[in-house]
Formats: sequence, C-alpha cells, structure tokens
Amino acid sequence: MIGNFLNSVAERRNATIILLLALIVLLLFPWVAGEGGRYYTSLLMTVFLFATLGHAWNLLAGFCGLLSFGLQVYIGLSGFTVAILNYYFQVPVWFGVICGAGVAALFAWLLAAPISDQSGRKQMFAGLAIAIVLWVIYEIWIAFVPGADIFGGAYIRRVIILLTIFLGMLPLLKLQGAYFAVATWLIAAAVTSVFSEWRVTGAGGGMTIVSDTTTIERYYVGLLILIASTAVVWKLLNSRYGDALTAVRDDEEAATAIGIDVRRIKSMVFVISAPIAALAAGLFYVDSVTITPPDAFHIRWSAYVVFIVVAGGMGTLSGPIVGAIAFVIIQRFLAGLWGGGELTLGLASVLLILLLPRGIMGLVQELRAKAVSEPRVARKTSLLSSSKTKVAISTMIPDGPGLVAALMVPGSPLPTLQSTNPTWRDIVDAFGTARAALEAANPDVILVYSGQWMAVLDQPWQTSPHLHGTHVDENWHEFGALDYDFRIDREGALACIAGCEGIGVRAKPVDYDGFPIDTGTIVANGFLNQGLQAPLIIASANIYHDYETTRKLGEMATREAIKLGRRVAVIGIGGLSGSIFRQDIDPENDRIKSPEDDALNRKMLDLMKAGDRNGIDQFRETFVKNARADNNFKHFAWLQGAMGSEWSGAEILGYGPAWGAGSAVVQFHINRK
Repeated sequence: MIGNFLNSVAERRNATIILLLALIVLLLFPWVAGEGGRYYTSLLMTVFLFATLGHAWNLLAGFCGLLSFGLQVYIGLSGFTVAILNYYFQVPVWFGVICGAGVAALFAWLLAAPISDQSGRKQMFAGLAIAIVLWVIYEIWIAFVPGADIFGGAYIRRVIILLTIFLGMLPLLKLQGAYFAVATWLIAAAVTSVFSEWRVTGAGGGMTIVSDTTTIERYYVGLLILIASTAVVWKLLNSRYGDALTAVRDDEEAATAIGIDVRRIKSMVFVISAPIAALAAGLFYVDSVTITPPDAFHIRWSAYVVFIVVAGGMGTLSGPIVGAIAFVIIQRFLAGLWGGGELTLGLASVLLILLLPRGIMGLVQELRAKAVSEPRVARKTSLLSSSKTKVAISTMIPDGPGLVAALMVPGSPLPTLQSTNPTWRDIVDAFGTARAALEAANPDVILVYSGQWMAVLDQPWQTSPHLHGTHVDENWHEFGALDYDFRIDREGALACIAGCEGIGVRAKPVDYDGFPIDTGTIVANGFLNQGLQAPLIIASANIYHDYETTRKLGEMATREAIKLGRRVAVIGIGGLSGSIFRQDIDPENDRIKSPEDDALNRKMLDLMKAGDRNGIDQFRETFVKNARADNNFKHFAWLQGAMGSEWSGAEILGYGPAWGAGSAVVQFHINRK
C-alpha cells in the first residue's frame, strides 16, 4: 500500500504538482508564520543551508566516488571572505557571499588542476619557476610599499605563498579512496593553521560580520541557494556527463577503457561542488554574525554532511534534502530534550546505519520496487510463457522494402560460451526462436546497434566490407574465444553516415583491418544470422548521446535503408538491469542480483509485451536509474526510433540472468502499413 502510494506520487505529473505546491508553501511560509513564527522561519533556513551542503558532498561522494573529509575548507574560506570584505571594505554581505563562492571555486581549481598532472615534469618546473618569480616580485614591491601587503606580516605571507605553491603542485585527484579522504582533511587542517595565526582574520579570535539583513531576507536567499544547487546537480546528472559520473564512481579503470576522461570528470565535479558549499557557508555566517577559525574549519562540518547524505540516501538527488530535515530535527529537537548534543547525533547515526543502510530514500526505493513486483507475482510464469516456436508474426510481413523484424537481444557472451549451463539455457533457446523468426522475415540487411561498441567522438559506422577473426571478451576470457565472420552493407552504412547530418549528428566511417569488433555484435550475429548470412549495418553507441538522439539514429538508419530498397531487420543489443556480481560465482547459481532489479525488469518487459508506449516512456527514467539499466537502455531507444508506430506489442522469448544482470530476448510485433 505504501509502495503504491509512493509510486503514484513519483509519477511525473503528480511529482511536478507536488513540487509546485511545496514551493508555493515555502514561499508563503514566512508571511504566514509572522513574527511569532520567526524561530521556525530560521529553522527552515537552516534546513536549506544543510541541504545545500549535502548536495555539494553528495555530488563528490555519492555521484562521483570522491570521498572527501575536507569540505570545511570551503566553509571557512567562504565565511572569512564575507567577513574580510565586510569588515575592511564595508562590502555588502550578499556581494561578499558571491565573492566567497568565487574564492572557494578558485581554491578548488588550484587543487584540481596541478601543473604536474597536466603537462609532465617540464611544465611542472616551469610553473614552479613562474610562482617563485611572482613571489620575488611581490616581496620587492611590498619592501617599497609596505601598505600593499594584504597578508599583514612576513611570516603569515610566506606560509600562505608556500602553501599555495604546494597545493598547486599536489596531484590530489590522482588519489583514491581513503588516501583522497585523508588528503582533503589534511589540506583543510593546513589552511586552518594559517587562518589561526593571520592577524587580518583576528589571529584565532575571529571576526564579526555586520549587516542589516532580516530573517525573511536570509530565508529567501537560503531557499534560492537550495533551488539553484538542486537545479545544478539535476542538470549535471541529466546531461551527457551523468553516465560518465556513474562510470567513474563504479569503476575508474573501466571508465577509462571506454574513453571517459576520468580526470576531467573529477575536476569538473570537484570545482562545481566548492561554490555550492561556499554559498551555503556564506549565508550561515551572515546569520551567525561571528566567525572563528576553529569553528569555520572544524571537521565536524564534514561529519554533519556525511550524516545528512547517508541518512537521506547517498547517490540520490533528494537524499540531501531529506537528510537535512532529519539532521535538523535530531540536532535541534531530540538533542534539546535531554541535552545529549553530539552524542544524540552519534546514536542516530548508528541506528540509521543498522536500520536504514541505504538511507531514507533507499527505503522509499525499496518500497516502490516491492509495490511494482507484488501485482506481478501471479503473472511471473505467464510473462515467460510465450511459445518458443512462434514465428508466424514475421511471416505476416508483406513482400517489398520496409521494416520486417525487430529484436532486442543481450550482448553477454555467456550463453554462447557456456550454452549448456541450465541458468542460461532459456536465453539460448530464445535465441533459437528469434533466429527462426528472423529467417522467416527474410531481411536484406540487419541494422545493429550494440551498447558494447562504445564511442566518444562522433557517431562511427562500420564500413569495412568483410569482418572476420577471433575475439576474446575482456571480462569472460576464461570461458573461451569467439570466432566471427560477417559482411557489411557498405552502401547502406554510407547512406546512414550521410543521413546523420540531417539529424544534427556528426558521423564517420570505420574501415580498418583488424578493428576490434565488440562482443555484443559477435554474439547477436552468431546466434541470429547463421542461416541467412545477411549483411549488417553496425552503429556504435556514443556514450554522450542521450536517449532522444539515439532514437533519432534508429529512425534515420531504418529510413535510409528502406530508401535503398532493403527489407530491414533491426536489432538492439543490450540487457535490462545492469548490476552484476563483482566476484566469481558458480555459473549454475547465477540469478538476477536483487529482487528489486527483477521486479523492475519484469515491469519493463510487461510494458513491452503490451505495446504500452506511454507506459514505457513514463517508467523508463525510473527503470534506468533504479535498475542501473544497461547503457541507459539506449538500445531500446534505437528500436523505438526504428519501429516508429509500426509495432503493437512484443513476445518475451526468454528472460534470465547474465552474471547478476538482467537479460532478455524480445521479438516485437511489426504491423506494416
């Protein structure tokens, strides 16, 4: 019941309405609360601030795998930027908050882009030489104009300059895991020692920020910062960098192998998170009025944001907001009941880890997945009960050019290399049924989109007329090799390359002897094209193309092949849920990795079987996110574009695991007009 309610809330239309209503309530709250409710207005502002800090840390650790314990360095830098500008130059505090964000971003850039990591040893020493020359020039300048020394003393000046040079040469983002976490903490500690001795910042005594801002002003600024930071994170996750972030977090080596610039992704996230944290920190100290180095640079800030993100749900967009609400409730109310302070927060952390290891939003996702699976339990057998001999669907296709068949098949080599394994036998049999249907359709060309041929630059198409050789899969090499021999429809591929221009996609041919052919294409062709020996048109999967671009590619490729007078079959190669076992398992004990993944897979297959286009479109984003769908399910986008309105359902010929991931052989019903 709860899960069904949550699913209904999460539907796009309902979620949009709820968000708009929540925003209206938050906008009106200070005026409705009035003077008597100023405490609660301030409390809500605190939630906004900590949620924003949570976004900054979640972006680093939850989405990119950069476990940082040094977020407090941006909090201190931002707070003291506001204080220095306000005290010495009478700069308005809101302008100071913006400047604080800029200082934090600049400091993060200094850490993220060390000269030594960019251009080798020669440029490292060149950069060092430039820094020393600038330092000498500055020393000479202030010797003649002492008042120009912004640092307030020779000792602190030289410490800051030496620290800046060191940080600028530190290859921080080369570190991983605990090493990165400790390094960020030590950097924050080093900066703390500087501010504790610097007379400009009170030499440890701190500073006072003077402003005439009101509680309502600070409330709305906090709300604006939270909305802006949420929008930035959402936009980043839904941009072409979203998949790259997940890839870097899950496996840096694998991400590098498919062409992702890991260092660029890390640097981008590292620099973006800094001003997000700094904006919240600047507002916090405008509200607090006083700032001291021991408070601003204290490691408890990192402890707070870790609690917020873990409690809310690490790696989720709404997790930091939910976690901030939980944090404020625990810190302000529960701790106040018995005066436990930090002890209350510690006990709450232990309980959350024990009871909700995936956080509050993790529990929400589990309830939603359970609700998805419950109504389908009785149909678990019927989903896969399609006759393994149904080929009449394709034989009803009329003669002449046009779309004659469409299939979605997995690209895992396991059913090929271990075809007798009982857990993979269902997929092997399903491939046999699909092959019979394909032969009955008698296509002139097979359009193939494989999620395993990864590309980064442009849209490559295979144009080498004859491809043959032996391939060893990088993950399953111990199971044996794959031989392949197939022909390419070069004319059709060149037509597709020309057609890419019309949809705004840059494309290029691939015609090299010995060019590596991906496992998925070899597996699909080996299973499906044995008797036909039909030529292929093979499109790569550019990791930066979104779902809509891939759909347009499928539509364009089918159209271009039909224009050449071809009877066309389209194949989308890819799986369902993408989580696999990261350790060796007994192949006979293979299974879908989690019940949640299984439930999500079955719902998607049911929607395909029913031909429910709207249902698929509404469910797809949830499926991609929660099931970590293979290649963001773009192989189905290719099929959607290729089939257009000419499909009215599907037969699920086989469904099963592939080392924990979900795989299925699906034959779509084609209704030629």
